Amino acid sequence: MARERDAGATPLGAVEAADRTTSPAPPAHGRLQAYVLAGQVHVSAEPTAISTILGSCVAVCLFDLEARVGGLNHYLLPNHHERERSARFGNVAIEALLASVLAHGAQRPRLQAKVFGGASTVTGADGTRRGPGDENVKLALRVLQELSIPVVDGDVGGSRGRKLVFHTDDGSAWVRLL
Repeated sequence: MARERDAGATPLGAVEAADRTTSPAPPAHGRLQAYVLAGQVHVSAEPTAISTILGSCVAVCLFDLEARVGGLNHYLLPNHHERERSARFGNVAIEALLASVLAHGAQRPRLQAKVFGGASTVTGADGTRRGPGDENVKLALRVLQELSIPVVDGDVGGSRGRKLVFHTDDGSAWVRLL
C-alpha cells in the first residue's frame, strides 16, 4: 500500500519508504473504475479501482487474493438506529460487504481486510479533536475480529481526511492525506 501520512494517524501495518507516493493518483492499469459515496458498498469480481474520500468515516476493504474478488464499504456512524438500517452504519455496512464478496465468489477462510479513515476532523470548544472517527474504527476492528477476518493493513485516526483507492483484484491500496 502506498500512502502519505500525518503524524497523528495510526498505521495498522508497516509501510516501506519505497511504497510512499506523492503522485496525484495510482494508475488504474486497465481496471474498471468506481467511486463509492458514504453509505455505499461496491464489490467486483472484475479488476476494479474503487475510490472514495474519507474524513471521520471508515472504509473496510475485504478481498480474496485467490478468487481475485474484493470490495469496500464507506460508512458514517458505527451502529444503526432502530428506524434505519442502511449501509451508512458500520455494523450494517460490514455485514453487507461480507455478504457481497461471498456472493461474488470469495471464500471466507481466505478473506483479508484493510481499514482506512476514522479521522478526528471536528474541534470541540475546549480545543480537542472529536468526532465519530474513533468509534467507527473500533467497530470495524471489533467486528472483523469477531468474524475472524485478519486485518492486514490500513491507516486510521489522525486529524486529516484521506483519499483511498483500492484494487479489488490484488488487494492493493493507495492513500493520500487531504
